[in-house]
Amino acid sequence: MLIINGSPRKNGAVRAITDQFSTGAQEAGQEVTQFDVGVNPLPMLSVDQENNFQLTDQRLDQLKQAMSLADTIVFTTPLYLFGMSAQMKTVVDYMQFWDHELRQEKTGVLIAVSTTDNFDHVKSEFKEIFDEFGWRFGGQVLAGKVTGPDHLRFYPQVAYELGKSL
Repeated sequence: MLIINGSPRKNGAVRAITDQFSTGAQEAGQEVTQFDVGVNPLPMLSVDQENNFQLTDQRLDQLKQAMSLADTIVFTTPLYLFGMSAQMKTVVDYMQFWDHELRQEKTGVLIAVSTTDNFDHVKSEFKEIFDEFGWRFGGQVLAGKVTGPDHLRFYPQVAYELGKSL
């Protein structure tokens, strides 16, 4: 299982919920790898002088390999104006170039945290992403009305149970 964390906050609500998900998955026997793109972002998609996309970077290669090997990929992100973080969007941008490696039998999971309770846009985006690659939907934790890591209510337990169920 690969968890891709798109939160720029080291000790924020996304990390706290993700850690509980990971604990549940490990207790269920999953081997869990976490890849942090939030605190340590990937380079943004860019082109060279010949207008070719720049796809060579050591961390990009590591992420592509980890995604290719994982049976389950978990995307964790805060919501900013109803959408995923820029750091997570960068991951999604690169995924279009890894079509061959990612179009395998996999399970996709979404963990999103927001100060509002409107997740329609991000749910729709990730449904399309999972559908595009032919992945099975493994579940989601949509933590709404969360203002910080001290205001998580029952969401860590929900994440733990989802992780344990996979």
